[in-house]
Amino acid sequence: MTGGLAPAIGQELIERIESHSVLAWPAQVVERTVDGWVLRATPGLLGRGRSNHALAPPWSLSTAEINLALQRTADFAAGHGIECGIQVGPLELHIPLLDEVAVRGWDIQQSVLVMTGATEAIVASEPTAADGDGEFALEITDHVTPEWLAAWESCEPGRDNVAEHVDTVFKLMEGTARFARLGDRAVGITVEHDGIVGLSCLAVNPSERRQGLGRKLVRGLLAGSTAPLTYLQVFSGNDAGIGLYNSLGFAESYRYCHCVAPAPATAA
Repeated sequence: MTGGLAPAIGQELIERIESHSVLAWPAQVVERTVDGWVLRATPGLLGRGRSNHALAPPWSLSTAEINLALQRTADFAAGHGIECGIQVGPLELHIPLLDEVAVRGWDIQQSVLVMTGATEAIVASEPTAADGDGEFALEITDHVTPEWLAAWESCEPGRDNVAEHVDTVFKLMEGTARFARLGDRAVGITVEHDGIVGLSCLAVNPSERRQGLGRKLVRGLLAGSTAPLTYLQVFSGNDAGIGLYNSLGFAESYRYCHCVAPAPATAA
């Protein structure tokens, strides 16, 4: 982990990125509490943490605050028919929270790296020999299209919740996001706001991987952006993805993870 548990950027920027991510990947129901939590529910898209899990504030919490928040999160989840879960980050600020949910038997899932980079430098990063010289022209729309969805399925085979995304998150992103694709070879989404551009759903067709297309995709998505800062999120176990993003000029800034409460016991 870069710098141990210490984030590489300040709290103010972390808060801006987390606020941006709530906009960039919207939930159908969003409630903000006076103590900094963001409660999120998208009942039509189950199993997606960013759509349904409560977002902890990016500062340390007392034991009393943790107990209150966990009860409130459970009540909110039950009220909307979703699993009870929280997104905990930055990790180094929430060790007591992680300890508490572990004691309660929650599932602490694989950590996610939030990587940031200077947009201009990423776009200008030197091509590698693996990038090739072929033409590269992304088709970009401000809403999801059947062609983009088909390409996404080709790039992420086995995904079984495409229709659920269309009716929930993607519908809420219309006019805010840019959906880009290169035929059925590569796809991605950008959302630009408040001097920050977020990248999501980056995917390359399995038959096209390790040929430099991922680098071209990122640079193409950011071409023309006026936002100084770019961020993306990648699972800590995705060594190939992390290596790719490092080569483009991204660096780890902080980490978070999703924690899911045990399913409620049912009556015999």
